[in-house]
This record gives sequence, structure tokens and C-alpha cells, in this order.
Amino acid sequence: MHPTSLALGKGTLKYGGKSGILPKLRPIFKNPIMPPPDYVKEKEAKLEQGYAKGVTPPKVDGRRVSRVPKPKKIVPVEELIRKRVEREPNVDVSKLEGDALWAYKRDQIRKEHLRDAYLTEAKRLEKLEQLKARKHELEEQHKAEDKQHEDSEATKLTLPTIDSYLKGPIMRQRTPEEKAIKEEQRALNRRVEELKVQEARATELLELYHAAGSFITTEEELSEAIREAFEVKVGQFESNEHLVEDKLFGYSNVYANTKTNERAVKDAAFGEIDGQPGLQTVRDTLSGENEKLRRDAHAELNKDA
Repeated sequence: MHPTSLALGKGTLKYGGKSGILPKLRPIFKNPIMPPPDYVKEKEAKLEQGYAKGVTPPKVDGRRVSRVPKPKKIVPVEELIRKRVEREPNVDVSKLEGDALWAYKRDQIRKEHLRDAYLTEAKRLEKLEQLKARKHELEEQHKAEDKQHEDSEATKLTLPTIDSYLKGPIMRQRTPEEKAIKEEQRALNRRVEELKVQEARATELLELYHAAGSFITTEEELSEAIREAFEVKVGQFESNEHLVEDKLFGYSNVYANTKTNERAVKDAAFGEIDGQPGLQTVRDTLSGENEKLRRDAHAELNKDA
């Protein structure tokens, strides 16, 4: 039965019947920390509150609503750090002890983390503004290029011909930045495919290595295997014989299939190959990651003790 819009509930209707949509992230800085670029100022200068010219804006809480929105106050990140982080409490630290001293140290640690968070967010916003400015510059460049390919006024008033289509560019050429991104994407896809092939080969080689433990390589091992099959493990040999007959004549062995499925599920869950260490386990052991985790675990246990 497919869920209907009624079954999804009223909360999901405003999102097109899709659930699991997270709310919009709240910005860390309430006020902007840097002045907006010129193209943003020009765009905001044309914005109005929606009241037509000649109509007096109303009053809200005794204040007249401005027709043009007022720009937000710019508060640099250094000023925020100076007000919220570098401001020291009016206490004598040398006289603090016990819980009060621990609360003071904890507050200092929180301030250091807050300072790092402010500086990191400021760098991110600065980089984001640079990307937006670059995007705006490219858009303006594309608009200027499109204007250069406009036809004359006489051609606009007539029906277009095949010649007129062939004179102008049919498709826009990629910019150097777009070409570089496309090349990086192709190289990444090639490396991912090569990595998948290498991992598949390594897994097959590891399976062969695990299976080599049961290979018969000498005459003594062959004689011992024949003796165990026909003298010691006669019942197992007969059951295997019946299993082969069932497979040949089309009968299904539910027990054998269940065991095989259980082994496949365990191998997939624990990253093993027939109960033996898998590729990831071998890779972590060779790189020393498992040994590092073991030492860290021992260190944590000794610390708690």
C-alpha cells in the first residue's frame, strides 16, 4: 500500500509530502561580520517593504515602518571575541578553590573553544563570500558574451534560418575552472574504479590464501585424507555423497542452504572470508592500526584503574 498525503500527516504536506527534512540551520553570528560586496549593496538598494509609493507606511509599536529595510549593524569577529571571550570575571583566581576553581577553569576552556569556533566560522564565511563573488563575476561575464552574439534588429523581425543558427555558438564552451573540475571528476572516477578492481583482486587472493591451508600437496597428506574419508569419517562421506546426489537430481538440501546463508551473513557482518580474517582486517594489521587501537585501549584501561 502506497502512503497517501493524508497518511503522511499535515506536517509533511508543506514539504511536498516528503518526510525527514531538517530545519534550516541557524547562523552562528546574529549580525554580519563583514561588509557586503558592491553587487549585493546594489541589489539591496532596490528592495522595499512592499508599500506602494504615496502610501504612508503603518506604525508598529509606536515606530513608523521604514519603506526601505535598514541595513544590519556590522559586528567584526574581533569585537565579538573581545566582548564575549576576552572579558575576564571580576574575581581573584588565587582565592578560588574546590568547585569554584573547577568552574573557573571550565569557563576558560569553554572560552578557548568559543574563540576557535568564531575564527573558524569567520574563515568559512570569508571563503564563501569569495566563491559567491567569483560566481557573480562569471555570470556577468556570460551575460556579456551572450549580448555579443545578438543578431541585428532586421534579423530579429524575420524568421530564423539555418544559416543564422550556424553562425552563432550552439553550445557554450566550458570555462577553465569548469574544465579543471570535470577533469578532476573523471580522474576521481577512474581511481575509484581502479580501487574497486584492486580490492576485488586482493579479496580473491586472500580467499585463495585461506583455502590453501586445506590443499593436499604431498603423498602423505593424500594417503591420510583417503584413510580419513573411507575409514574414519565414513558417515560424513556418505552424507556428502547424498548431498551430491540431491544436487544432481534437483533435490534441495534445506539444512545445507541454511548453513551456507548463515556463513555468508556472518562474513558480511564481520568482514570475514569463511570465518577467516577479511581484507580490511589484514589491511589494518599490516598498517599497524589494530596494534594502535589495542595500545590505546590498554592505556585507557590503565588510566581508569
